Amino acid sequence: MEFNFDLNHVENLLKTESDIHVGFAADFNDVRSRSAQVATLFVLPLDEQFTESESVNGQDEYLAKEMFGVMILIPVIAANEEADEQIKRLRNDVKSILAGATFTGYQPIKLNRGRVVELNKDTGNLIYQCQFSIESNLTVTTRVIT
Repeated sequence: MEFNFDLNHVENLLKTESDIHVGFAADFNDVRSRSAQVATLFVLPLDEQFTESESVNGQDEYLAKEMFGVMILIPVIAANEEADEQIKRLRNDVKSILAGATFTGYQPIKLNRGRVVELNKDTGNLIYQCQFSIESNLTVTTRVIT
């Protein structure tokens, strides 16, 4: 039984369906500190929720909802029309690839929202975050520990 959705699935889908470079980052601060030469995508976990849906004698069922973000990192000197057009195209590409994608044991990926996170003058980066969620039903068998 998997309690957490494997974000490698998302990274692999983005790598195969897109011509945008997909990078690896440990966390958001790692993404913020990078200086990008080309547009790069980073997939990061954001949140998870487990809501108890039903309980059968000896088993608990949960609706697991995991949220993740695809950070779009583009090099810019300042916010301008070219950067605006590039971010519009990239976020549309990311949404088109991921929204509705399904993986075994999970419901289709849903788009939650998107927003500009940061324009960092030190690194020369603009970061836009697309937020997605994916849900699954989990059954946990209770056990007595003595």
